[in-house]
Amino acid sequence: MMIRRVFAAVALVLSTVASAGAADKVSGTEPVRCSLADRSFAGSVKPLYNNEDAGYTAFRQFRGAEVFVPAQPGLTAEWLNRVVTSQVATGACDFGVPKVDVEVLSDGGGFSVRLSSNDERGAAAILRHAQQLVK
Repeated sequence: MMIRRVFAAVALVLSTVASAGAADKVSGTEPVRCSLADRSFAGSVKPLYNNEDAGYTAFRQFRGAEVFVPAQPGLTAEWLNRVVTSQVATGACDFGVPKVDVEVLSDGGGFSVRLSSNDERGAAAILRHAQQLVK
């Protein structure tokens, strides 16, 4: 009697897993792609500069790209930060450099997604890739 219950439980689990896999194949879910590539999601791209203070002098340093995302119902800076950071980490959003820092700030009627690198060559690659994503 106990063996029948165990066998029935295993069969139920296997059928549930198999039907879930079949549902994904039938629904045709596509792989995760970069959210910033959706033109209705990302509005514009501009270069990102930081002002660096070096004691007696201050200078402006090129860091990457700033992508403006218009406000939408239910969209928060925290959610946007989590999604873009995750997509950059998994490679869904490729900016041409191995390490991209993501920062999301409120910006008037939307959000400013700041994508930066520590060196100027990486910053140029980020800006070029970001401009291609939103075209």
